[in-house]
Order: sequence, then C-alpha cells, then structure tokens
Amino acid sequence: MNAKAHFDRLALYNRWANRRLYETAAQLADAQVREDRGAFFGSVLGTLNHILVADRIWLERIEGGGPKPSALDEILHDRLADLRAAREAEDERIIRVVAGQPEERFEAPLAYRNIAGTAYELPFGEVLTHIFNHQTHHRGQAHGLLSQFGLKAPVIDFVYFRLNP
Repeated sequence: MNAKAHFDRLALYNRWANRRLYETAAQLADAQVREDRGAFFGSVLGTLNHILVADRIWLERIEGGGPKPSALDEILHDRLADLRAAREAEDERIIRVVAGQPEERFEAPLAYRNIAGTAYELPFGEVLTHIFNHQTHHRGQAHGLLSQFGLKAPVIDFVYFRLNP
C-alpha cells in the first residue's frame, strides 16, 4: 500500500473511532464528563478537548491557517455536545487535508514551530503518523475513563474498523 492510501485509511479510521468514543461519552452525566479522574488532562472533557487542541495545532501547521489554540490544555468547548460537533468537523477536515495531498508530499519535509516557538522539521508522513498516534494514545485514556464510570467502552481497535467500517 502506498503512503497516501495508508494515511487516507487512517483518517477514516480516526473518524470512526472518535464517533464510537463520543457515542459512549454522551451517556455520561455532565458532572461525570467534567469530573477529574486523575488522567493527564483530568477529565473526559479535558482529555477530549486536548485531542481536538492538538489536531488544530497540527492542521494549522500543515495548512498554514485555521484555528490555533494557544495551550495544550485549553478547553475549546465546555459542553460535550459542542465538543462532539467540533470533533466531527475536525475529523472531516483531517480527511480532506490528507486526501488533498499528492503522493510525493508524504516524504517531503514539513517545517514548523512548536508552541514555544522552536523550529523543527520532519517528513510530512511522520507528522501524520504522530497525529494519528497521538489521537490513539489519548482516546485510550478517554476509553479508560469511560470504563471507570461503569460504561461499556466501545471497541475502537483498527482491525474492527477494517472488518466493520
């Protein structure tokens, strides 16, 4: 499989996994969504906001425009329903951005600055790998938080996406 097809598939998987996670999170009471459970970003709401924050930061670096949060723990949306709508829109944006890249872009360098202003450069494909891996990492944390509330956390493994998209 070529890099473009690989990342196109990961973008679709990403949307699928996020939808499943948010469907389960929507079963929580508002107080539960906000409850600090000791996760790196505290609560389900904090963790899900962080994923959106990071995606917006990276997409702004890739596209050179768009929303640009100023802190990794910024709360972009204080209500889960609003955050879910923003997540859906961002997942569609990710799909469009990845689909719009020519094959040769995946090996080309992407120069960017981190939040502190330090300059870096990585191959574009490695940046996308980081974006999707970062989401998986924090979705796993949110998944664990949902389980702590006694919910049946959804199956979000990639192989299940491939078997049942």
